[in-house]
Amino acid sequence: MSITELFIRVKEGTSGHAFTAEQLPQHHEVYLAADTSKRPCLFVRAEQWLPEPPLRTAHVSLQSSQKYCLTLADGSKHEAPFHALCCETAEQSDVDTFLVLIEAFLTRHQKQIITGEVLVSFFRSMVRLFSVGHARDLEGERMGLWGELFMMSRVRGSQFWAPFWHSETTCRFDFSAPGRRVEVKTTLGAQRIHHFSHRQIYAEGGQEILIASLLVREEDSGLSLRNLIYECRETVVSTPYSLKLERAIRSAGMENPSEIGPVFDPAEAERNLAWFRSTDAPHFRMPEPPGVSQTRYKVDLSTAPRLELQEVDVWLDSWVVESPPELVSSRPDW
Repeated sequence: MSITELFIRVKEGTSGHAFTAEQLPQHHEVYLAADTSKRPCLFVRAEQWLPEPPLRTAHVSLQSSQKYCLTLADGSKHEAPFHALCCETAEQSDVDTFLVLIEAFLTRHQKQIITGEVLVSFFRSMVRLFSVGHARDLEGERMGLWGELFMMSRVRGSQFWAPFWHSETTCRFDFSAPGRRVEVKTTLGAQRIHHFSHRQIYAEGGQEILIASLLVREEDSGLSLRNLIYECRETVVSTPYSLKLERAIRSAGMENPSEIGPVFDPAEAERNLAWFRSTDAPHFRMPEPPGVSQTRYKVDLSTAPRLELQEVDVWLDSWVVESPPELVSSRPDW
């Protein structure tokens, strides 16, 4: 049973007490609860009662080493010192995000003792996530995310790419390893024309940049962004990188599970996935002059030579050898 399904059961059984809870299997003294407003809370048994000042934002709060009384499903009560991580908003999309993060966190810490320090680190990661706003161009952001997730799923899998994926939505490239970059571009139609910033295509300092170009076609019975999100979540849920996915989801305004997002023909996309070296693509072959920045332009890749998949494979093999995840992850998620 997923955390979301368990919370629905807990919420339906709320008894009017401050916290109605169920103990989570495979975790020692960890409980999922609903408060009187039917918002989710995670309770983790603290070693001692040693109250500390609460940490709180508009979305989430953490109270450390405080005494709480939980009402369990059988009507019994359990009073003890707990660390309490609570969702502070009743907005459904935020509740959904909170539960997804809790599930990823618990999966990573299965059969481990969860300390107060670990919860503080997790809380800070949640705060950073909830601060991510929607992109101005949601349609473009969603198409771009579809392309990234599709490429990840079809080329080596999401677990390979997750350590190298951008940690922030403001990152210049989609995937980065020392000296190497990959930028995924997705467009509707038959023309392989994409928008680039000058820095995304002009390599500096000996960097190697590959472009993964996707041509997509809308198809009602095709593969939705929502399905790609579910697939990626299942793959990265037990890794330190699941927050990267959740940040991308919030930027694309896809927090609500009922939001399907764009739907494209996967066979058409796979057939029209092509790789190019940035040095072979048409672009201004000089750095931006002094006083000029944030230059953007459209690039037609139809005249650029394509890379053979074998060449791409050899190049990506070097990422594994020379770029271990700890070197490319800007900070651990929690």
